[in-house]
Amino acid sequence: MNASKRFNDLHRPGSPLFVMPNAWDEGSARMIEQLEYPSLGTTSAGIAYAHGYRDSSVTMDNQLRFEAIDRIVRAVRIPVSADLENGLAKTSEGVESNFRQISDMGCGGASIEDICDYSQPQAPVFFSVEQACERVGAACEAVRTRNPNFVITARTDYLLGPYDYSLSEVIKRLTAFEAAGADCLFAPGLRNMDDLLTVQSELSKPINVLPAKRMTIDRLRVAGVQRVSLGSTLFRAAYKQIAMVLAELDQVTGMDYMQRALPLDRLDKIMR
Repeated sequence: MNASKRFNDLHRPGSPLFVMPNAWDEGSARMIEQLEYPSLGTTSAGIAYAHGYRDSSVTMDNQLRFEAIDRIVRAVRIPVSADLENGLAKTSEGVESNFRQISDMGCGGASIEDICDYSQPQAPVFFSVEQACERVGAACEAVRTRNPNFVITARTDYLLGPYDYSLSEVIKRLTAFEAAGADCLFAPGLRNMDDLLTVQSELSKPINVLPAKRMTIDRLRVAGVQRVSLGSTLFRAAYKQIAMVLAELDQVTGMDYMQRALPLDRLDKIMR
């Protein structure tokens, strides 16, 4: 069974909730696989940071992004969903080309979001609903005839932008993306379970959730959520640990972290 079919099966109506951690390189991908998660996503932020760029940097060459995704796909046997940000292209034709490339790499799916301009990280510019839908449709068109099981996740980052918190705008965008052909919908930034349930009630396709405070796996399972992803949080948690270790080296217990580190033999068993 190919990666797309296995990934698609995880999204079938009535399928149990699954957690999709996000990797940024081959090693993190292998760790996720070794811990028996059924799939993984890539994190565009983690890939950018690992290369020394900020998230969605306009100066980062897309080739670096594609090469990182390709290495992750080759490193594991579980399905991979690629974070393609806004499709990594200015035009719908570019979106189609990039989604075909990702499909040909062997990804089980990919996501596309509705940000038009990333140059101001705190104030991104968004595509109109119509423009975003055209791009979602282009992504679907690019892969449907080649791989009907490929899972397209359409994402709105509206709640992460400079605007007032608006569930109505999120619902407007996600329902439009669903109509444009998306298989899974995603709105990072939902603040609580009530807001999540409100959005979910307006959709017929599965919703991906990036958990907020008090959104436990058990509560999300009871709510009927099928997919949970972790975004860049694993990468940021790892780097926070590095920062804390280096900042505390001159303390009496500063070297105690060495006893808490993963043993080399365990890592050797995971890696090639």
